Amino acid sequence: MSDLDKKEKQPELVVPSAVNLNAEEEADEQASLVLAVPNPNPESGSDSGAGPGVGSGSGSESESGAGSDSDSGSKKKASLGKSFSLVAVLTIFSKLAGLIRDIIIAGVYGAGVLADAYNIAYLFTGNVLILFGGLGGPFHSATVATLNPRKDDPKSGVFITQVMVATGLVLLIVAALVCLVAPYLVQMLAGDYGSTAQIHDLFTSQTIYQIRVMSPLIVIAGLIGVTYGILNVYNKLFWPSLSPSIASLAIVIVLICFPDPNSSVPLAVGTLIGAFGQLFAQLPGMFKCNLRFKFSMKPAEGLSEYMSILWPAIIGTSIGQLTVYVDSFFCTKMEPGSWTAISNANRLIQLPLGVLITAMLVPILPRFSDLATADKPEGVKHEFRRALNFLWFLSMPLTMVLCVIPNPLVTALYQRVNWHARDTELVVTALLYLAPSIVIYIGRDLITRVFYAYKDSKSPYYVGMAAIVLKALLDFYFVMQLHMGVGGISLATTLITVFNFSCLAFLLRRKIGPLGVTKLFKPFIIMLAASALAGVCTHYIYNFVDPLIKLSGALHVIGLLAVIAIASGIGLLIYGLVCLLFKLDEPYMLLRRVKLLPPESNKS
Repeated sequence: MSDLDKKEKQPELVVPSAVNLNAEEEADEQASLVLAVPNPNPESGSDSGAGPGVGSGSGSESESGAGSDSDSGSKKKASLGKSFSLVAVLTIFSKLAGLIRDIIIAGVYGAGVLADAYNIAYLFTGNVLILFGGLGGPFHSATVATLNPRKDDPKSGVFITQVMVATGLVLLIVAALVCLVAPYLVQMLAGDYGSTAQIHDLFTSQTIYQIRVMSPLIVIAGLIGVTYGILNVYNKLFWPSLSPSIASLAIVIVLICFPDPNSSVPLAVGTLIGAFGQLFAQLPGMFKCNLRFKFSMKPAEGLSEYMSILWPAIIGTSIGQLTVYVDSFFCTKMEPGSWTAISNANRLIQLPLGVLITAMLVPILPRFSDLATADKPEGVKHEFRRALNFLWFLSMPLTMVLCVIPNPLVTALYQRVNWHARDTELVVTALLYLAPSIVIYIGRDLITRVFYAYKDSKSPYYVGMAAIVLKALLDFYFVMQLHMGVGGISLATTLITVFNFSCLAFLLRRKIGPLGVTKLFKPFIIMLAASALAGVCTHYIYNFVDPLIKLSGALHVIGLLAVIAIASGIGLLIYGLVCLLFKLDEPYMLLRRVKLLPPESNKS
């Protein structure tokens, strides 16, 4: 264990690109779930979180690096930990704002033609903001990589100015092209939408108009990504973490003030206002970076390097997201509201999953990178298993809740005003097929970070390319041949996640040797059995309590949420007790992190 106990280098806070999911998950860190993160400071017994047991035991802690160097490193890592906590708390707020946004949108538009029009238009505009403008996106990553070595250079202001001008001009041209070819984009992706000419014409006109209204998002995406990178380098994390909630709240305010169920234009305008707000929210932090912004016609040092990093990253990110467009293509051949239903189901999945994944990825990639650079494959495997065990421990009960009581959950969140029972049924169907992918997705995303730590982006890329082809084939089979509807799209997504994880695990084993997967079997089976037991209990408790709390009118949703909270709360308690009974490490790690147990003292 000596390799694991040596002091690691203090990493820059660089958030790698996540598979996001897409989705609207901007750098999801969460304070209480930073608990799930292997601490950047392995010298701290309390943060190693490992006692004897089945899970992620870390063994004894090294005393090396003591003295002034150790004190200095501890202070830096304590500061980094505070940064994680700040980002995490703000991300909770951002997530809640996003959930409120989705609830308001669902109430105004339901899952129908106008909602589909917005979501399809968003693929060509807002999706660019999510993929390219967020933390870990191409613009953020390229900015961090090129600015970080120059952050103390007086000329860095010139470099950043040129980066922002070049980014803005290029994306302005792209946005103009998207406006021009919007009718062709809609025809290509959704030419068969609607069972009648009236529905088709309404959908097409609304989608084209919204693409044009939201096209500035393409420019804003690049500028937000660059400013994120700047603030990341100078450790100004407050506004980047808060700004996504500004975007969500802008949509909420616009729809509350101008709720028009017959036109989705207010939604598009609110999205655009929110994006501008997200960009402007970066400015206070930018002004505190002491950069001397100055434009020069002479290319600054690092500009060509920025471009050389940026374009391959953009291409790779774009190709990696082709499955989203494949799914939307097949959804337009189903009943209206199908794409909106899948989008909402995916966001419900990403709500806990995005938080868990990114909370772990923020600090774990530097740990993987340090161990990989030091040629310590056993250390990499240890950290991988440790992180995976903890994420499984946290995600399995959440998966259980989504699988056991999806209908009440979706009803409580969405079913009001223009959101009807059929809309709920579509989302529940998608959710049931998507929820099992959570556990596999976590493994897939974590193992991808190991490849990145070894500076191998080709393996995940090639696996992803194969997955796109397979996804198209599965979508065609499930939707066009078996007529499974939204369930077919969701089932294909889950199977593709399994395919991705299996291929990456096989390739990683060839790269660094056996991963010690057998050490994961026992805790996995215990967690799975505990989740199953908790699920059964949750189901019966819900059915028992629901008739006892019957509220009418505006209080109906409150009563339904209370029943869900009681049933799932007892289920989660049962899950935790079973894991404690079988002496898994992960419950103790969680209890230590939330200060319900004292820190574990160092072992000699």
